[in-house]
Amino acid sequence: MAKFGNCIFPDCGPLRALRCAKRLTNVRDLLGTSVAIHRIRMQLNKAAQTEVPVLITGESGTGKEVAARSLHAMSRRAGNNFLKVNCPAIPYHLFESELFGHMAGAFTGAKEARAGKFELADKGTLFLDEIGELEFALQSKLLHALQDSRVVRLGSITESTVDFRLICATNRHLEDEVARGGFRTDLFYRINVLRIEMPALRDRACDVPILMNHFLQFYSARFRTEYVPLSASFMRLLECYHWPGNIRELENLAKRYVVLGDEEHILSVLREPESEQPVVPDLIDLNTPLKVQTKRAIQSMERQIILKVLQAHKWNRRKTARSLDISYRALLYKIKEAGLPALRSTRGDSPNGSDAGKESSICAKDFK
Repeated sequence: MAKFGNCIFPDCGPLRALRCAKRLTNVRDLLGTSVAIHRIRMQLNKAAQTEVPVLITGESGTGKEVAARSLHAMSRRAGNNFLKVNCPAIPYHLFESELFGHMAGAFTGAKEARAGKFELADKGTLFLDEIGELEFALQSKLLHALQDSRVVRLGSITESTVDFRLICATNRHLEDEVARGGFRTDLFYRINVLRIEMPALRDRACDVPILMNHFLQFYSARFRTEYVPLSASFMRLLECYHWPGNIRELENLAKRYVVLGDEEHILSVLREPESEQPVVPDLIDLNTPLKVQTKRAIQSMERQIILKVLQAHKWNRRKTARSLDISYRALLYKIKEAGLPALRSTRGDSPNGSDAGKESSICAKDFK
């Protein structure tokens, strides 16, 4: 059993860990047992004890908003509003009205007074999502309001003091944006006090079964269908996938499986990105004939296919041969020719047609 702040995460299997994680009252949505997600929980627990601005970074789909909401739920402001502002979605001419509010008659169409996001977030948390997309000309207005903690509605001369916890998120490298002149240096240092880097799903592959089972149960209940778990061999294949869309992509695959009810539909989706890429060798030899280079490319693609099917069948070579519609002897020859790793056990295949060796821990990404 491990304790992080106020959170306890027992060492257990994926399904039990999922049930334990659901019972959490603070970081309940940050599912997983990996070292990476434990680190995020620890950072959020520490950040919740302070009032300083927090910048959450990471690739798209890694759960930055979930982390922001968890931080709000753990803080002393949990009983007040959590206001999300999607920065790139606000038109330039409506920025001040949306954030600072306006009085009746301040502009055409302003029939009544309305509070802005800053006022609505008072005593709570203001979450500026994708702040790296904010237009440069608007950054100075945002910085001025953050520095003074005061806002003036459009059409008014009265200042209002606001008190909120600021959390920002971006999938961009803001240091690079500052160096290129696309993001204000002073605004960067204003928001970058505590930074939390959300890990990519490929860097926490052991959490894939927990997350997938969570989404399968959730959407089975929502769509009123029977919960049908994925097979262990197929779950292992998902753990080896590189997940360019991170948790958002995994969630969409879970929805697809719940609706269609077939693992093959998920497998077809996982194959699509690679099938769209041309099979071209990494190095082109200008002095090698086309036929030779084409043969090498085909061998590389064949190796990838055999490896993935082996993993899907937990390295059962007889089942793999049947799936590929080739003889068992031909498969053994191709495995040797491709230089694929042998099973750890030296006992070979059992008479009943199942491999006696253990599943290899090498994933497809190790051969890319």
